[in-house]
Amino acid sequence: MDNVWAVLAACAGGGGLAGVIGTLITGMLTRPKTRADAVSLLTDSAIKQVNELQERTAEAEREAVAARAELAVARQQMRVLTGEIDAAVMTLRTWRSTILSTPGVPEPLLLMVRDPGGTVNGRHL
Repeated sequence: MDNVWAVLAACAGGGGLAGVIGTLITGMLTRPKTRADAVSLLTDSAIKQVNELQERTAEAEREAVAARAELAVARQQMRVLTGEIDAAVMTLRTWRSTILSTPGVPEPLLLMVRDPGGTVNGRHL
């Protein structure tokens, strides 16, 4: 408190009392306005961030819907391909059985059919 009086006395002594009083009055009058401006600025900033977040969320939701649709198509294609592969394997098994049970088949063909090379993609022929 002594420092305030010393500053005021120095200003008054130097002829700046009017300037100090003007500054104090201006500070007191503009202070509520400054707080209101700060609140307004913070509110505007928060609203802007919320809007940006809502836009990003909506975009992410649209991308997720599109990805789910692509996944559904890919799953359907996989089901079709799996069915076609299973049918081809059954055909190969039938041919193999027929070749092995038919007399007079050339020996190189019998060797190839007896040992088809193990598994094909994990499937035993």
